[in-house]
Amino acid sequence: MLLLSGLASALPVGGSTTTKPNILLISSDQQRTSTLACYGHKFAHSPNLDKLAADGVRFTDAYTTSPVCSPSRTSVLTGVHVPVHGVYENDVRQYRTGLTPFFDLLKSAGYSTALFGKTHFDPVPSTIDHLDAHSGNSDMRGYGISADNWLETYLVNQTMAWLDNKTHSEQPWFAYLSMVSPHPPDWVPDGPWKHVYDNVTLPALDYQPGDIGELPTQTRMLLGLLGKEEGYAPAFPDGVANMSYIDQPVGTTPEGARRNYYALAAYVDHQVGRMLRYLERRELVERTLVAFWSDHGSQLFDHGIENDKHNFYDASLRVPLILRWPGVLPKAATRAFATTLDITATVATAAGVDLPRDWQGFDLVAPLRAGEPSPRTAAVSCEYRACAVVTPRWKLAYFPEYDEGRLYHRVHDPLERVDLFASAAHEKTRDGLLRALLRWRAQQDPLGYLVQHSKPGAQTATEANNHTAHVRGQDAELRLQTDALRFG
Repeated sequence: MLLLSGLASALPVGGSTTTKPNILLISSDQQRTSTLACYGHKFAHSPNLDKLAADGVRFTDAYTTSPVCSPSRTSVLTGVHVPVHGVYENDVRQYRTGLTPFFDLLKSAGYSTALFGKTHFDPVPSTIDHLDAHSGNSDMRGYGISADNWLETYLVNQTMAWLDNKTHSEQPWFAYLSMVSPHPPDWVPDGPWKHVYDNVTLPALDYQPGDIGELPTQTRMLLGLLGKEEGYAPAFPDGVANMSYIDQPVGTTPEGARRNYYALAAYVDHQVGRMLRYLERRELVERTLVAFWSDHGSQLFDHGIENDKHNFYDASLRVPLILRWPGVLPKAATRAFATTLDITATVATAAGVDLPRDWQGFDLVAPLRAGEPSPRTAAVSCEYRACAVVTPRWKLAYFPEYDEGRLYHRVHDPLERVDLFASAAHEKTRDGLLRALLRWRAQQDPLGYLVQHSKPGAQTATEANNHTAHVRGQDAELRLQTDALRFG
């Protein structure tokens, strides 16, 4: 794994030099790519994030490790997939020891660290120097709260105040600005963002009668839809989309309206812009790596699911991911695949530290700086007891508890409408991708825990211990790229 300490040594800090860049990690919650114009959605209001993409690198096929808040965020914190860290769903967890939160590495590398906003992972690392946690969905968000006192406004203010105290420090800093919006409830504070979608025609709802009954059993179970396939009120009474509810005007209710969701995403964009303009005023742009991402997307009523996730459709699984590092990363560039695990590896590598052996993500900066493609050519994700693999042409999801699967051709069927899992004509593709996915799943071992709790003994124990000691977390990721691309 390439390190960037030599590269970073040329970056100026306040008239002197430092061996490490500052790092600003900005995340939103439950933000799908259709909220950003730079992802090809021209109706979207996102001028600040569009500018960030124009100044940096946008990943067109970035995927979350899990389309659920806590599992996704725990993966980014620890650098490993869901089966390894043991947080399978929100509040369904068996957090394992032997993991290395990236805050620990940044602290050891001499960084001053802070987190403002949502954590939704537990335990919270003690290596966060300054923690201002606000993880509740109704924390500083709701009716009667002015925009000046709204959560994300507050979080940006606090982040800027913390950075103001770093004015004369030569110590590099890492700030994690972790927003809750546009996660529902979709209250929208008053401001210029509130009515930008009032006269905008939103994309047609991706729903057909019968969609709810076609959802995988696990998805219907997690979303409380078993037995409600033909009467899911208020959005889908009697299996028909209620557009007067789904597209109600902004501010009518906090639950459900698509316009509320998009307006709240526009508010997020406004707050990102405030943070980026602060870097400009402080002349911090050139020496700061900025990464923007979301923990997962949202169905937003597509396929018969309300403003929720817990599934493998692209609206929930695919996320925005933008990197900017002037003078290091190219401008107005795009790359294809990445996962949220790669954010973790990229941040740590930019800080000049070696990645732990069990981490599974790839550094993105070194290949991008060299003009190369992304190191990732396929993505994999987990949701509760199921998993999915995505290649340039295919997406396969498998639910072993129910022996159900879904197979979609991403090029010919981007809306994921035609399930080819049972198609005899696609049997070879299905079986090849399924073997690749199950082989990957079988290698999701908690290597840090095993190293702590293994020792040589009899011959077989010694051989197994020696083998475990040389396994890396990236091994299964690299094999998946090879195995899956043979079919996808």
